[in-house]
Amino acid sequence: MNDGDFHEVKFEGTTMSKAVAVGANFEDANFKDAVVDRVSFDGSKLKNAIFKNALLTGTTFENADIENVDFTDAYIDSFGVRPLCANPTMKGTNPVTGADTAQSAGCNNLGLAR
Repeated sequence: MNDGDFHEVKFEGTTMSKAVAVGANFEDANFKDAVVDRVSFDGSKLKNAIFKNALLTGTTFENADIENVDFTDAYIDSFGVRPLCANPTMKGTNPVTGADTAQSAGCNNLGLAR
């Protein structure tokens, strides 16, 4: 999936496991209710994506554009939430759901309440 164009794709309810999607475009993609396990989104564009109620275990977002992403009710493992919240693009509000990006990811408490 490296450098692929997946913008506006509906991955809703799918299972994506052990995928490498470095530098890919997932802008406006919908991962609602998806299982996203051990996926590398490093350097990818995820602006406005939705991960509502998704399972994100072992998934990395290093140098990814996550502005306006909705992580509401997503399970993000404790090893993944800290680097995710440290991403400088962890900001904004999702234009579809209205969710605040940092708040939806649990960055205020670093996901400790998950």
